[in-house]
Amino acid sequence: MRAADVAAAAGVSTTAVSFVLNGRDAGSISAATRARVLKAAEELGYRPNHIARSLRQRSTSSIGLVTDAVASSPFGGRLLAAATETAEASDQVLLMMDIGHRTGRVGEAIAALEHRQVDAIIYATMGFTELAEAPESRIPLVLANCVAPTPGPSSVSPDDAGGATAALEHLADLGHQHVVMLGGHYDPGNPNSGNISGPIRWDAFRRAAERRSVEARHVGTGWQIDDGHAAALTALDAPPGERPTALFAVCDRIAAGALLAAAKLGLDVPGDVSIIGFDDQEALAGHTVPALTTVALPHAAMGEAAVRMALDAVSGGSETPEHLVLPCPLVVRGSTAPPPMGAG
Repeated sequence: MRAADVAAAAGVSTTAVSFVLNGRDAGSISAATRARVLKAAEELGYRPNHIARSLRQRSTSSIGLVTDAVASSPFGGRLLAAATETAEASDQVLLMMDIGHRTGRVGEAIAALEHRQVDAIIYATMGFTELAEAPESRIPLVLANCVAPTPGPSSVSPDDAGGATAALEHLADLGHQHVVMLGGHYDPGNPNSGNISGPIRWDAFRRAAERRSVEARHVGTGWQIDDGHAAALTALDAPPGERPTALFAVCDRIAAGALLAAAKLGLDVPGDVSIIGFDDQEALAGHTVPALTTVALPHAAMGEAAVRMALDAVSGGSETPEHLVLPCPLVVRGSTAPPPMGAG
């Protein structure tokens, strides 16, 4: 099917068809003519030749996305879906390369996408990461769920500190005075290497607890269910009067382990101990028993914002890097309640 066939069916010139289908008809083509062209194109099943258009416009209308296991993580689906929808809404194609945990291949993946002449690159990490330096790219680069030393390229990341603060405020408002944070790769001697969510969340949680005169301590490491189970058993191994009345897990998997530990010890959640997670992990947080109160990571919003930033850079927008920090809202469900009577 050719543009000439659409022109013949609509009774217009091929130039008019080109203007309409390439979005260059404003001020030169009447609304009635435009409607006839679009109707003829739809009836004939005509699709523009994107290769030819890219040669004319010097743009492939495509964005490259390099990830380090985002595609295979429990959280990446929302980021990828939102990024894809935002790209499609702007008539863009998203080309993804998932390098797994082989971060040494970032440069190689970016070079491969540049070779395919994408217009911009998004680099997204599974865990919130502070990069030693930004990946090199000959075309516009946007970071998602990670940051590089300033000034660096534009980036979008979650407000981990704000989310942890909201968790503590929620527990304090319920009346809890003795709380424990569970899990995370917490290394006070090296807090800013690799995935930095754990140290950020603990520091914010601790500071918020100090402001509210709440006793807070940290127990355990790791990010998996078994890590949470072990940490919660340790934290709850105390007489009722000395036991913490609330647990804040560094992630929902840790919280799931804590729920199992509470059940093993015969403790009711939230009657004896409240548990709050972080991530709002799909197919987990809302399906535990009881359903998990948690802090939601803005993965969809990060995917949407990253594509918008990339398109803005391609179109010659602001030359000043944009650094967005998106809120992590509290999602209250059934795993948190006031502490038992007489508890600290």
